[in-house]
Amino acid sequence: MSRTVVFAGDKGGSGKTTTSHALCHGLGMHGVRSIHVTTDPRRLVLPADSRRYATVDGREVRQLARVIDQLANRDDVVLVIDGGGGRPEVDAVLSKVADLTVIPFLHSAEDLRVAVADLQRLSHAYGLPNRWPTQTWAKAAAEKELTKAMGDLGSRLMSPLPEINGLITLVSEEGANARINGQCKAFALRILERMGLNLFSFRAPAA
Repeated sequence: MSRTVVFAGDKGGSGKTTTSHALCHGLGMHGVRSIHVTTDPRRLVLPADSRRYATVDGREVRQLARVIDQLANRDDVVLVIDGGGGRPEVDAVLSKVADLTVIPFLHSAEDLRVAVADLQRLSHAYGLPNRWPTQTWAKAAAEKELTKAMGDLGSRLMSPLPEINGLITLVSEEGANARINGQCKAFALRILERMGLNLFSFRAPAA
């Protein structure tokens, strides 16, 4: 079966699009083929010619279904679906076909509130603290609020993804700045590990 990751969550602006592109970029840097699927009708499908991965238009329901069906029996590709915000019913459907559902969220009170509701609604999803502070006092304050807000859901959190300078270049037509390559590669390995995979999972066995 194909390996499918869905970036979901009701809150807009939490980083679903940039982190989904970061995953694809990181996988490409490792030589793993991936396909980025845009499903939010408010977003443009970015050109693939300046990237290490394919980009596909899934903004129309039937087209999205065709993409998923076509890749159903492929185990050499990671399908990365950017779910878009404010569409909980779409998140629910996509999470059913996903091997991993990731809910990115920022360290604001509103993001935390919505992330808690998302995790309660999508019982197999994992939360991803995104653009997390790295300065000592700010990080400690953010983690205190995170622990308080999440309660028993804390076991379903991935380790925080810190602010990555230049990540926004992933969603430009020119593609990623080389300065973010290392962080994207590390993020890709974290996602594969969460899925129970590694780089050898995509390499053909020796003859």
